[in-house]
Amino acid sequence: MFPRNVLESQQFEPASVASRTAAGCWKLATGRALSLRPRTHGVLQIAQGQVWLTVSGSLADRPGVPEDHVLRAGKQLVIAPGQHVVMEAWDSSGAAEAVAFRWDRVAMAPTAQPRGLTACDWECGVVQPLRELVRALGQGGRAVGAALVDVVGAGGRFAVGLARFALHRIAAPLQRKPV
Repeated sequence: MFPRNVLESQQFEPASVASRTAAGCWKLATGRALSLRPRTHGVLQIAQGQVWLTVSGSLADRPGVPEDHVLRAGKQLVIAPGQHVVMEAWDSSGAAEAVAFRWDRVAMAPTAQPRGLTACDWECGVVQPLRELVRALGQGGRAVGAALVDVVGAGGRFAVGLARFALHRIAAPLQRKPV
């Protein structure tokens, strides 16, 4: 059996999962890889963190030759249809930091600009953290509920034990008395 750290470092999300969702702002956890095979022109923009990505596929100047890139927060890369992108959260210092990135489909030529940075900033800076906050509050609520169930169960066991102790203390002297 493989060690756990090897399996976690090689987790992979297939392109079918990535391509069926709409354009928007997404997170990529450390130790995870994401594969993109866009059907239309698009712009990949890094909002937080740093990624190492490999682009291969139908490039006009170098068809089929994979090309590596390191993109930091604020940088973007235009991806053409038919290209295959594999990206992974990466930090040269070894610090574990999740990556937030934005994928926008572009109906125009690949040299055209993506939609406004204000919309990107709004979604990556407000909407995505709000979704994560709601998810975290839900998980926290479930954890508090589970803790309350455990406390009630422990209280019940305590009450039963106390009752058994009291009955034992009362019944023991009664059994010793001669009638």
